[in-house]
Amino acid sequence: MNEKKRDYSTILKTLPATEAREEVLFRQAGDGFLQVEYGHEQRLYVPDSFRILAIDGMIKKKNIEGLIETVPGLRTNMFHFDPLVLSVDKLIDEIAECEDELKELKDMVIPSRIIKLPIAFEDSETKKAVEKYLQLIRPDAPNCEGGYNLEYIAQCNGVTVKEAKEKLMETEWFNSGCGFWPGGGFFWPLDPRCALVVPKYNPPRTWTPEGSVGLGGPCVFTYTTPTGGGYQLMGRTIPTFQFAMKHPQFKDTPFLYRNADRIKFYETTEKEILDIYEHVHNKTDYKYEIEEGEIVVKDFIEWLNSDKIQKEAAEFNAKREAGMAKAPKL
Repeated sequence: MNEKKRDYSTILKTLPATEAREEVLFRQAGDGFLQVEYGHEQRLYVPDSFRILAIDGMIKKKNIEGLIETVPGLRTNMFHFDPLVLSVDKLIDEIAECEDELKELKDMVIPSRIIKLPIAFEDSETKKAVEKYLQLIRPDAPNCEGGYNLEYIAQCNGVTVKEAKEKLMETEWFNSGCGFWPGGGFFWPLDPRCALVVPKYNPPRTWTPEGSVGLGGPCVFTYTTPTGGGYQLMGRTIPTFQFAMKHPQFKDTPFLYRNADRIKFYETTEKEILDIYEHVHNKTDYKYEIEEGEIVVKDFIEWLNSDKIQKEAAEFNAKREAGMAKAPKL
């Protein structure tokens, strides 16, 4: 007996788009997971993250029985819940209620620390990771010219290596949420004129040193421990995770980053980076450069949508698209 094939969709419910947000998609992500996503198309628009984090905060204030944790991202949030205690329909209703309550972003002021992180670009540890990749995984990898990934990053964005470094350091990088690896954060450029984009390794590395600064797509990630990985390596920064929690910065949590932090990179030498490692992990007397601050969303959106920023961002986008078309495919 032939059964009629049924269409299958993970989307359980949607909320229509409004002036303040894209369409909201509620996706089944397993028996105990629900993913909430804004819109069907991928886009880099940091105010999406502002809204994700605002809704996340509203949900947590409800203290919903059965909700275990959330994992906010740039335009998604993953809700982990106990289905024996909390039904997915009940959870969707709670989230939808918050979405209806949050009419505008423009009145928001987001607490947002600025964390200044030094970076050494042509460092020996990321060079070892590239060398190991070439020796053991892909000897013909076109993204490893000169023993680093910087040349490939520059090619993909239609800029010089010097300009690629400058763009990393010229913008603040907004943390949409912590995840993927213990202590990690996902960082997005607040200045669209600095939105470097690059494909990931194909296939991934088996080893990446602690502190590596990687770029995958338009997202920056700092590797908190030695691990595998697929982001193109730009350089190395200082420790951002300490499992032992010996250093005063980590006395309450082994993680440096919080949601909505802004990261500001500045260039230094590898010698200085190695010295800081000693003063974090062993001497435990290094003082992290962290400033309390805030993002006034109305001011940011006005700046982001200004004619000058949009024009210069479009010019860089065109340059990047031309570079990506010419760069070797991975």
